[in-house]
Amino acid sequence: MSPSHIQLIPTPELALLFGYSEPSASFYDFCRRTGIAPVPGRRGWYDPKLIRARLDAVQGISAAEREATSQPSLVAQRRARRAQK
Repeated sequence: MSPSHIQLIPTPELALLFGYSEPSASFYDFCRRTGIAPVPGRRGWYDPKLIRARLDAVQGISAAEREATSQPSLVAQRRARRAQK
């Protein structure tokens, strides 16, 4: 995997995504309560996969449930179209 494929979210952007105007004490408290922590050794940078996993856990959503509600893959869509013919 090349470094260009690694996507980390900086603290100010994450705060905005969660509805905070800036990284504040309440933002950090929310992160602590949900188990969202910065990447070890990269203070102020967060892993989007960890964030998604923590939010799913807080909401009680399993990976299987999330995949079931998402759109089918392009291959699955093509197979469905071909099966109709």
